[in-house]
Amino acid sequence: MDSETTDRAETTAPHRGSPVVSVVVACNGAPGALERCLDAVAPQLAGAELVVCSGVQQPDELRRRYPDAVWLVRDDALVPVLWRDGIARARGELVALTISPMIPRDDWLVALRAALADADAIGGAIEPAAGIRAADRAECWCRYARDMLPFAAAPSLDLAGDNAGYRREQLLAVEASWREGFWEPEVHTALAARGDRLRHEPSVVVEMGRSAGAAAFLRQRLAHGREFGRTRGGRSGVGGNLARIALSVVVPFVLVARTLREASRRGRRRSLLPVLPHVFLFDAAWAAGEALGHVDALRSR
Repeated sequence: MDSETTDRAETTAPHRGSPVVSVVVACNGAPGALERCLDAVAPQLAGAELVVCSGVQQPDELRRRYPDAVWLVRDDALVPVLWRDGIARARGELVALTISPMIPRDDWLVALRAALADADAIGGAIEPAAGIRAADRAECWCRYARDMLPFAAAPSLDLAGDNAGYRREQLLAVEASWREGFWEPEVHTALAARGDRLRHEPSVVVEMGRSAGAAAFLRQRLAHGREFGRTRGGRSGVGGNLARIALSVVVPFVLVARTLREASRRGRRRSLLPVLPHVFLFDAAWAAGEALGHVDALRSR
C-alpha cells in the first residue's frame, strides 16, 4: 500500500483475531447509496469484518453507525483502486467484494461462503432493484447483462467484482495482477493461469439500487475505460495500441449486440428495449475512454 493510502486510512476499531470473511465495499458516490448497502450487509457480519473504501469523504454520522468497520479514504479514486486498497487491508480467509449501489440479499454472505467451499473465486448474480430510474436500469443492463438471472452455475473468467468472492490466499498469490488496481479481467486471467477454480454462481445475489445518475455514470464509464485502455496499452506495442484505437468505433455496437444477446437468452429482451439508447450511450463512453487510454499509453513511450 502506498503512502497516500496509509496517510488517509483510518481504522475505527482494533483488530481482534482473524475474521472468516472480509467484506470490502467500494464507494465513490453518494452517502445514501452506501448507507443502504451497509444496512443490508450489517446483519450478516457475524464472523466477518467490514472494510469501507471510499473515494469521497463520508459523513461522521454514517461512520459512527459502523464503529467496528475499517474506513479507508482515497479522494477521487476509481473503484478498482478502492478494491485494491481494501483487499490489501483485508484479514479474512475469504474476501467478498461489492460496491455501494448494491443491496445484498439477506443470505448473501451465507451463500457466498457456501459457494467458495468448492471454488477459489465466484461471481454472483446482479439484479435491478424495483423502482429504479430508466438510467439506472440501463446502467444495470450495460454492466451486468451477463449476471442477471436466470443462469446456471458454470466455470467462467467473466465475473463482475461488484458481487464477487475470493479466497484471499489465491489473491495474494497473484498480487502483481492487481497492484495498479483490481481490474477483474487481469486478475481472473492470472488466477486461471495458476489452475484456480472460478465460477459464475447464481445463488449469490445482490440488487443494484439507485445510482448517481446518467451524467455521473457517463463520467465513470469514460474514466474506467481510459484507465483500462492505459493499463492494457502499457503492455502492448505501438501496433497493438494503434489497432485498438482504430477499432474503438465499433466497440459500442459490439457491446450493445452482446447485451441484446444476453437479454434474449434470459427471456428479458422486452425490459431492455426501452432503455437501449441509454445503453448505447454508456457503451460509447467506455469505447471513447478506452481509446484515450491507448493514446495515453502511446504518449508515455
